[in-house]
Amino acid sequence: MHDLAKLLHERVAAGIKRTTITTPSRWARTYRTMGAPFPGPWTPEPAPWTLEMHDSKAPINIGQKSAQMGYSETLLNVTLFKIDVERIDCLYILPAKTPDATEFSAARFDVALELSPHLKGLFSSVKNVGHKRAGSANLYIRGSNSRSSLKSIPVAFIAYDEFDEMNMRNLSLAEERTSGQKESQSWKVSTPTIPEYGINLEFNTSTQERYFFKCPYCGKYVDLTWPESIVIVGEYATDPRIVESHIICKECKHKLEHEDKREFLRAKNDGGTGIWIPKNEDIIKRGFYINQLYSIARPAFDVIAKYFSGLTDKASEQEFFNSKLGLPHIVDGAKLDDEQINSCITTEKPSDFNIITMGVDQGKWLHYEVVGWKFTKLSNDLNISAEAFILDAGKKVDFTELDVLMRQWQIMSVVIDAQPERRLAYEFACRFWGHVFLCFYARGQKSRDITVNRDLDQHTITVDRTSWLDLALNRFRTRTIHLSPPSEEYREHIKNITKHYKKVDEDVVSEYLSRGPDHYAHARCYNEIALPLAASLTTNQNVRVFL
Repeated sequence: MHDLAKLLHERVAAGIKRTTITTPSRWARTYRTMGAPFPGPWTPEPAPWTLEMHDSKAPINIGQKSAQMGYSETLLNVTLFKIDVERIDCLYILPAKTPDATEFSAARFDVALELSPHLKGLFSSVKNVGHKRAGSANLYIRGSNSRSSLKSIPVAFIAYDEFDEMNMRNLSLAEERTSGQKESQSWKVSTPTIPEYGINLEFNTSTQERYFFKCPYCGKYVDLTWPESIVIVGEYATDPRIVESHIICKECKHKLEHEDKREFLRAKNDGGTGIWIPKNEDIIKRGFYINQLYSIARPAFDVIAKYFSGLTDKASEQEFFNSKLGLPHIVDGAKLDDEQINSCITTEKPSDFNIITMGVDQGKWLHYEVVGWKFTKLSNDLNISAEAFILDAGKKVDFTELDVLMRQWQIMSVVIDAQPERRLAYEFACRFWGHVFLCFYARGQKSRDITVNRDLDQHTITVDRTSWLDLALNRFRTRTIHLSPPSEEYREHIKNITKHYKKVDEDVVSEYLSRGPDHYAHARCYNEIALPLAASLTTNQNVRVFL
């Protein structure tokens, strides 16, 4: 009876304890066990700014951040709380299924289960990478690249981890997954890339909260910002004096010791003074911003080293603003401006052309650009040897209207976006057999190679997006493109597409991101691809085309 009474007492105590776990932060303190670098029961000490974030009740939450600031761990804690306590189905989205979703499942979810006996007992089915079952609640882990995997999953909570790396075209499908729920919540978290894109676009329409704390020396509430909160010592990234760099209070200019951060950054609801202060009031979408000057794990000189590297290297400059400061940034020369476009405006055009091509980008409208090409220099590169004269640019509603343009301009080759109206684009290609190609952008292509589908009846080609956009947009800088005064829409589309640099395993990788509509920019790109395809028709051989 003694043992039975003890067991009963333990069960009652556990039940009472369970009723007190009403927030994600309490849940995390009770059930999460962490591994390195901060092993043991979860506490907010390594990232005190995340405590209030855990318990946000806003239906939409946005996290714009620098790298390694505890946001992703917060996302995981909130997700597990929703499954365990609220018993609702959750969708966790990462940029891609492989490797992102696979690595998340193995390196973070599985490890969380191994370290926490409660979580290990909670989930009954975890073998499937994309689907974890906990009683009646389900966790779906998906990559953003697959439209089909984001359909038919009714959930009440969605977490978007590394939002800026995702396929933006497919995210509207994910958002619809909560439409049938009486109550729902979502979190979008990411380091930013460029202004007015992805997480920064979302953050700008939120409360835009920053983390303030009481200075231990002057007692005023301050936040940490670049460059006001930093004292830079040294002159270059490997300068040994750089370790003397430190953060300061913006008000009294007193040095804030790195070792004291755990104390003066402690959240107010954890016995400290740290609080989130919004820029915008009365907005239901909460936004939280933090940078690495706050980092308890990384000292200030780590930020300064990247700052110095960024003074001479575009990729490091981009990484400094995005990953260290958590700010969107455009490096010099990454986007076109009005001056560069205006420098290419002319009213004079040749009376005849060597080749005429057309590029078409699909969307709500069919945006097109017709170009006449004149070969003006000798080069092994066909595109470099030619100058482009824009003869017409506009938009059509129906594919049959493209037929009129084909005959009007005697167009030799057309490259058109293969999506979203694949069937209609295919029928257009069949009407002008051998002269129309449906284009897919893909990674892994070599430079400006054009891969033609071996089944020529498919009329499809695959190219590297960045390489061809480089060529297409650079014409405005080299003045090898000529156009009449363009419409305001054409001008904005060309300016909206921006080059973003990042480092992956020490390699510099670049990609184009869009800050708004960019259909004419892609029509411009497709025209460049159409030129060698048209030349192959005139010479009866493939030009830079690899079957």
